[in-house]
Amino acid sequence: MGQESVGDAASVVNWCTRSDISPLRYPGGKRKLAPLIADLISKAGTRPALFIEPFAGGASVSISLLEADYVDMIALADADPLLASFWRTVFSPDAEALADMVYDARVSLKEWKRLKHSNFGSGLETAFKCIFLNRTSFSGSLNQGAGPIGGMSQSGQYKINCRFNQEKLAERILELSLLRHRVRFVRNETYLKTVRDVRRTALYRDSPQKLFWYLDPPFFAKADKLYRYHFGSQDHEELARATENLPGRWLLSYDDHSDARRLYGTHPGYALVNLQYSARIDEKRRLVAKEIVVSDIISDLRKAGTLQHGAEIIQIPRRRQNATVQIQAVDRNLAVG
Repeated sequence: MGQESVGDAASVVNWCTRSDISPLRYPGGKRKLAPLIADLISKAGTRPALFIEPFAGGASVSISLLEADYVDMIALADADPLLASFWRTVFSPDAEALADMVYDARVSLKEWKRLKHSNFGSGLETAFKCIFLNRTSFSGSLNQGAGPIGGMSQSGQYKINCRFNQEKLAERILELSLLRHRVRFVRNETYLKTVRDVRRTALYRDSPQKLFWYLDPPFFAKADKLYRYHFGSQDHEELARATENLPGRWLLSYDDHSDARRLYGTHPGYALVNLQYSARIDEKRRLVAKEIVVSDIISDLRKAGTLQHGAEIIQIPRRRQNATVQIQAVDRNLAVG
């Protein structure tokens, strides 16, 4: 496979460590995986002409790789029409109007209630509804059951406007809008429809190796409480089968869950990721966050002897300095599953 220019590792770490890489606060957002994917793209040796994220969500990975110039173009899709409308507007001439709406917004419980119960269809107002509810609801969830930050009484430590920096969000929307010539499409559709659509393109027919799929499906655990559109067990099984015939390169990420290990634990491209941040569970104990990743590139690296077979934990750098991205083999007993 011929070597192609795919960007600089330090550059993608710079982008993915920005707290504002996406205007959206997305449950389970995977921006810290961007350096890993950049490293795998480099190892594969072919620069993606199209990087496709069919579970777009906050789209942090696609944006990181695009701004760091690891990919030529990106394509986004999401089953949630709110998210699809938001990204379609950001990467359109309406981005300036959306930025104005964000900048001028009245961030109040009254406005939260109005938007929560509104139905605009699609377009500019739907895009605004998406970002407003995302930035003012608990954990960034768009789920119908999610309440506002601070609660209905607004008696909590944090109030409804604490995550809504209007000026900064408006500026970021305008920054991203400048990349719209490098966004192939934004669609409101299922991942299966996106796969079918891409199979019809000239790029698939002529250079399928220049396609790269990043699959970040809904969590196994508590997805019905986090997302408006989530998976059942049959959907997770179907996705596992679909990865066997994806056109081009791919990487899939999941929360470290027993069902994910069951579905993918024997795949030759399976590995664990240590995202190098921790979550407090009480005053004394902290849990280090781990993710499961599966990729045909990891499988190829193992076949070539670059990686050992068995369990590895992939280390992701957490700061802009020391931006080397490495896949490090560790003792099997240290890995989960």
